Amino acid sequence: MSIRARPAASGSAPRFDGPTASPDAAVPTYARDDLLATVRALAPRLRAASDEVERGRSLTEPLVQAMAVAGLYRLLLPRSLGGGEVDPLTYFDVVEALAQADSAAVWSVLISTSTMTITVRGLPDETLAPMFASPRQTIMAGSGPPKGRAVPVPGGYRLTGRWSQGSNILIAGWVHVGCHLYDGSQPRIGPDGKPVYLRCVLPASQAEAVDTWHTTGMRGTGSHDFTITDVFIPEERVHGASEESDRPQPLYQFVGWTHVAHAALGLGIGRVAIQELIGLARGKQATWLPAEGRLAARTTIQAKVAQAEALVGSGRAYVREATRDTWETVSRGERPSAEQRAVYRLAIAQAMANAVQTVDLMYSVGGASAIYAGSRLDRCLRDAHTAAAHVWVAPDTYELAGRLLLGLDPGSPTI
Repeated sequence: MSIRARPAASGSAPRFDGPTASPDAAVPTYARDDLLATVRALAPRLRAASDEVERGRSLTEPLVQAMAVAGLYRLLLPRSLGGGEVDPLTYFDVVEALAQADSAAVWSVLISTSTMTITVRGLPDETLAPMFASPRQTIMAGSGPPKGRAVPVPGGYRLTGRWSQGSNILIAGWVHVGCHLYDGSQPRIGPDGKPVYLRCVLPASQAEAVDTWHTTGMRGTGSHDFTITDVFIPEERVHGASEESDRPQPLYQFVGWTHVAHAALGLGIGRVAIQELIGLARGKQATWLPAEGRLAARTTIQAKVAQAEALVGSGRAYVREATRDTWETVSRGERPSAEQRAVYRLAIAQAMANAVQTVDLMYSVGGASAIYAGSRLDRCLRDAHTAAAHVWVAPDTYELAGRLLLGLDPGSPTI
């Protein structure tokens, strides 16, 4: 079963169903405190729509419009293109706060901003300006693995392929995908002896979503598979994979800044789980031992809440310190050392691991109250474990980081 992505108007720019932002809407300042205030203002609306989003397996258009107008999808877009170009710690704080409102909303922003950063590193402003002419057009979907074939033709390439877990594919303006360059039926081999890898950007209306997103958690993200069939991609919207970027700003001189959003998301969900358990324990009486009074009086619950708080707090401190250290290095025009890269990735993975452990602890002491679909603890449990399956926070990150710390080749481009 396929789901058609939003249709395109004439020309290359996508058209979107539903209302568009008012031309006189306030332009975000992208100051940290203003962004956090915006998230707080949106939070009640996001929470109120949470069940609808889960049932529909996609964010609703009014929510998407609201987040777009608020500038949340343009956090990492260069200032030259009207974006925030915020530093990684501000980005972390905004993602963490948004995760406490709704996991589908934060995942949408995380994926779009991550994909946009890769696109911005590879393409110049003159190509990007017409693509990102409005906040709503800025939303991106993407998949990096080379699941497509790009065949050279005059002026560009013909692209065909199928990619998995295409978060935002139903709401995006643009799609960014990885592929291999083919000559006829054979992949072209580069100087390094490997198939030539390319990244292509195209209107989302030229992709077709396949109804595959039936999952335990993160249901509202609409991360369906999608196909692209013999679509022409002009040369100016194709770039290679490189550690280097022509943009001088530190935000684009290191490829890993957006990975920190995965830690922020996990810690935000962990914080919600703690808050939900505390609210439950303060208000609920012991069922079989009424003489004990409220659940909060139980020493086992007290200890586990404290343990959960330590897990979230320590994970947060570790990842923020690693991010700050790496940011200062890149801001000086220097490349992060192997140890810095290892610690940065390790801190992100450990923060997510701490978050999952926190959620498990809070769910376990929530008792029968936590098992219902309407419980936020149930949602936290499902979403945390699903989010933790992402490659940037997968268990093999420890092995990769350990190899770097030991002075060995990690054997992977993902660190």
